[in-house]
Amino acid sequence: MEQEEQSPQFEHPPMSRARSRSDAMKRVSRACLHCRQRKSKCDLDGSGSPGVPPCQRCIRDGRDCVLGSSNRGGRRIRKNKLKNVTPGVTTQEKSDLDTVSSPSSENRQAASYPGPVVFIPPNPPTTTASVSVDDDDTASIGSVPRNPSDAWQCLTGIAKRGTDGNTAETIADSLSGSGGFSSYGALQGGSRTEFSTNSGIRTYRLVQTRSLDPTTVWQLVVRYAENFHPYLPLVPRKYFDRNALEAFATHEKYLLTAVLTIASKDLVERPEIHEYCSRYMHELISGIAAGADCDVEAVEALLILAEWEPQGLRPRIERVGRGEEDRAAWMHIGLALRSGYFLGLDRTSFRGDASGDTETEARRRLAWTSCYISDRLISVRIGRAFWSRGPGPMTGLVSQDFPSLQPVKDGEEDHAKIFQATLDLTQLYGNVHDVLYSGMRTSNQMMLMGDYVKYVDDFRLAILRWKSLWGSLHCSPPIRATLQLSYEYLRLYTNAFAFQATISQSLASKVNGDAHAQKEHLRRAFNNVASLQDARFIYESLDAAKAYLSILVDLVDPEKHLHFMPLRFYLYGIYAAVFLYKARSFGVMLHSEEMAVRDLVTRTTEVLKRASAGPDDIGSRYSRLLELLWQTKPAPIASPAGTQQSNDLMQTTLSNCLSDQNKHVDFSPANDFSWLDLEAVGDFVSGDQISGAGMGFDALQTPDLYQTGQDRLQSWQVSTWPGDMSSLLF
Repeated sequence: MEQEEQSPQFEHPPMSRARSRSDAMKRVSRACLHCRQRKSKCDLDGSGSPGVPPCQRCIRDGRDCVLGSSNRGGRRIRKNKLKNVTPGVTTQEKSDLDTVSSPSSENRQAASYPGPVVFIPPNPPTTTASVSVDDDDTASIGSVPRNPSDAWQCLTGIAKRGTDGNTAETIADSLSGSGGFSSYGALQGGSRTEFSTNSGIRTYRLVQTRSLDPTTVWQLVVRYAENFHPYLPLVPRKYFDRNALEAFATHEKYLLTAVLTIASKDLVERPEIHEYCSRYMHELISGIAAGADCDVEAVEALLILAEWEPQGLRPRIERVGRGEEDRAAWMHIGLALRSGYFLGLDRTSFRGDASGDTETEARRRLAWTSCYISDRLISVRIGRAFWSRGPGPMTGLVSQDFPSLQPVKDGEEDHAKIFQATLDLTQLYGNVHDVLYSGMRTSNQMMLMGDYVKYVDDFRLAILRWKSLWGSLHCSPPIRATLQLSYEYLRLYTNAFAFQATISQSLASKVNGDAHAQKEHLRRAFNNVASLQDARFIYESLDAAKAYLSILVDLVDPEKHLHFMPLRFYLYGIYAAVFLYKARSFGVMLHSEEMAVRDLVTRTTEVLKRASAGPDDIGSRYSRLLELLWQTKPAPIASPAGTQQSNDLMQTTLSNCLSDQNKHVDFSPANDFSWLDLEAVGDFVSGDQISGAGMGFDALQTPDLYQTGQDRLQSWQVSTWPGDMSSLLF
């Protein structure tokens, strides 16, 4: 009996291997509460059924034997066992200290925007807190952490208990009362009442600094909900209720600021509103990039900014569009993806991995799926690799997975089905990009070998199936127009690959000869398109480009709808017009067809101007680009340092390229820009081709305006394709 009362480590002498294995077969992982408290072995075999109470000790002592639960695995959240000891503080004083709330991050900002923040170190604390830690506290860090994040989580509780002697409320009170940190305005004589602890719209930075008033904020929210929200319904609909404005400002400052920035971007009468919102939004984005604490609302804010890219967020605005919006959207979407991964949004792709309530989980899933869509579309636009792995290969998300987008009342837009249609089409975009445009070396080899034909045919069939499934979706005319535009541009993007393949094959068969011989050879190759092997692809690419522009000018109201659409629909139209210009230079079009295309492009530029709020808006800037591209020869730029020889050589080169006004351009194999590279197009129309574009022929070697066409062709054929530049080259 006394031997049984001893601790288990002294209970048995060393045993043989066979006996240890036999005992291990009987060993159980659970024990009764009485034996667990004594830290002694619990024998549950007394009743003849292993693992079932009562145990032998409880039978002898006449105790109630209760089987304890297992403590293995998972993080054990323990109650705070610290006891604050503050000498000289009465119970009433301690109660008063506990009622002081910590000032929010909004209240710590400057009273006069933007107002730098001055940090003054607080006095060292004079009181200490006694910390009592028992054996259970040390058990929380007894396991080996798998990564630094696990180690941080293990130490969080201990660090929190160590600082409970000086609670957040006490520290905040000491800082604000005795010069801990304050804004520049407060140091200049501002009173402490400027940092009221009240929550709501009054504590929102732009309202607190009197840049905006609550009425203006609400008007901008309503304007966003009516005009911009239907194209990307990420903002929870509850915030479009006037009574929810207080909560919107308190808990969703990133998202609210993004809404205000987009809603104010075209207010010509009040440009200062957009300036205030943009400056604050820029500050918040910088904080996210610097690692500021944020949640899913910050990801949503970055995504809607990438869809519209307000002008106030860019340091300068070119008179002619050159693709700056693509670059900004690429950066914002990348930051959203990184933040989403850090927040664990990617786990929402799998329905069985719920981490919170249903509403929160649905919002996180919608945000992550929107990250996937934005990532695929921006990569297609600028010819770069994807960042996101996607929602998951086994997920199969459908409209039921997005309950916040489903209609609440009869007659409302079913944004859940629209979102599913967009998701399915985006998957096709991604597949086309992955297979056909995965890399320049792979794409070029595929073009020369001819095995691209089966892929293009399969993609064409899949695109037609998408149209048969979603083409009759019931939705409002502007939403239907966006789906049609996305469908037509996907047709163009897919079939244009075969067009480029035909060019590459023709160049490969005619290696020798000067630039003039190369030009004549390609014109003869495209003189009779119907005789080409890939004629069906070439015809369909031209048809898709013309269909896109026709929808843009005939079915979309420029002032009511196009003005508020995401910028990608503007840029798709620019790409289509540039593609037609490039195709025209090969002599593919008959004279009558060319005249019709010219008229269509002219109408497109007029629509883009009408959809613009001013001369610096996206429509005006890119309509100016198309006008310069399709009109007569642009004036050459002056040579640096005023050297006459360089100037004459520049003019001679440009005149050789653009000498024939009737033909509009004397075709060269490179033609100096890609139809997907807007920066290169801007260089071409301005005569500034030396700067290079990054995705055209000249970017594949050392850019040299004075290099002959034959030299450029030979260097292109022997050059090594750089990096992941997967745009078309013609």
